[in-house]
Amino acid sequence: MTQAITAEALIPASDQTPSYSLACARPGDLVRVTDVIASKHLKKRLVSMGVLINSRLRVIQRRGSATVVGFDASRIAIGSGMSQNIMVRSI
Repeated sequence: MTQAITAEALIPASDQTPSYSLACARPGDLVRVTDVIASKHLKKRLVSMGVLINSRLRVIQRRGSATVVGFDASRIAIGSGMSQNIMVRSI
């Protein structure tokens, strides 16, 4: 008996987890940026800070409405408006 291979079976399990806003991530979470839903200006600003698609971020803390994230040897604070436009996936 043969089984049909579906497209979902070929996708690694980590890629099947749903994306959510960085604003919803909790301190200690390790996430990967999957998309940025924003204007060209905001995307350029994020790139200048080092936040790119597929970047790995660790959520350090929530300070008021800002989210402090760390990556490589850097830490940056991202405001709530900006963090709601950054889609991430847990890794």
